[in-house]
Amino acid sequence: MRNLLILLATAPLLMAQGLPRPYCGYGEGLAALREAAREASLPVPGIMEGRARGEAVVTTLASATATFAACGCPRLAELTGEALRVAQSAPSEASIARLSQVFSQARFRMQLAREHAERAGCR
Repeated sequence: MRNLLILLATAPLLMAQGLPRPYCGYGEGLAALREAAREASLPVPGIMEGRARGEAVVTTLASATATFAACGCPRLAELTGEALRVAQSAPSEASIARLSQVFSQARFRMQLAREHAERAGCR
């Protein structure tokens, strides 16, 4: 009980230091961000496979964005959301070249989000 009271008392201080809310799944959000970047970095073998991968990336990024928002990390959620908005066009692209471009742009934005997480934590 004492540990819980200490945690509750220090939670506002932890949040001010750029740390996520306790028990919010922040690590899962970072893992989802890494997984989406890995999926987006694979070569596009065909249009149907690329579209399916695009749907998977969109789903993973949506999950990461929601996780960061729930953790109280507005800037990280915003950066991940930017990658999500770029990736949302992938499932409907009509060419492999355009799919590759979308994945490249999404990866760039995911990299910005990961760098922000490393540099500033949960902010």
